[in-house]
Amino acid sequence: MGWFIHHVNIQAYDVLESAAFYRDVIGLKDGVWAYPEVVGDVPVDPERMAPFGSFNRGLHIVRASQSFSRRNNLFHNPTIGGHFAVTTSDVEGVKARLEGAGYIVSDAGVYAMAGMRQIYAYDPFQNLIEINEAVDASAGPAPRADEAHDEHVEDGGWFLHHVNLPAHRVADTVAYFRDLIGLEEGVWHTADASPVADYVASGDSLAIFGDDNRGIHVVKPSADFAKRNGFHHNPTIGGHFALTVPDLEAITRRLDKLGALYTDAGSYAMAGLRQVYVYDPSMNLVELNSPV
Repeated sequence: MGWFIHHVNIQAYDVLESAAFYRDVIGLKDGVWAYPEVVGDVPVDPERMAPFGSFNRGLHIVRASQSFSRRNNLFHNPTIGGHFAVTTSDVEGVKARLEGAGYIVSDAGVYAMAGMRQIYAYDPFQNLIEINEAVDASAGPAPRADEAHDEHVEDGGWFLHHVNLPAHRVADTVAYFRDLIGLEEGVWHTADASPVADYVASGDSLAIFGDDNRGIHVVKPSADFAKRNGFHHNPTIGGHFALTVPDLEAITRRLDKLGALYTDAGSYAMAGLRQVYVYDPSMNLVELNSPV
């Protein structure tokens, strides 16, 4: 089944400050939100929500709202804690499998994004996952049957490379995405002399869904990962998302000018990619990478 990561929803305490970081430091261009004809009770002003990307894909920076789920008659609250969205071609089948396995599903219908039906559910370790499906052309291109998270390059030359999902038992999360969401497990392509080689070899520390290391990375948290690798940040804890950018050097120069703390990991985990980690203003961990 074809699929791709549609967007990452990032909780921000100050949406304008976070948007400025992604615009002025990371170098992304502001997106334009496309609403459906019948809109739910969703953010409509720049102090509550800021998008980056096209067709509502990419990044959604959102201020948390305690009453969001009640106002929209949902069990889950997608504005709190962050989440990511997987676009498939069979959201009804996904919903049936999730409910058959005992998961509670919030079916929001087409309520926030033009042409896009959205459902929400927790994974085995209470990470919120959105699964959606384009129901008309206003939602943009649907996934091709043979497509596993393609490079959807945005204006400015960046794209959403992967999301890193923490899982205390990787095998349980793999079964969730394979058997219930309907994705096919991929193969990790490791950099030479990579310190994550032990993760790959263990069998229950790292798994991937997608092609060429893009897509969903399922990782067992490791308390000493940062110390063992000389990092300021620990990418195995709490989850993060990764953007592939056209000029990583320009971004690190801007981070240096700000005096921001970042980790330049080099090409340490994924074949052919240099990786840099940094916190955004709301302390969400962001990976920036580029080919080497």
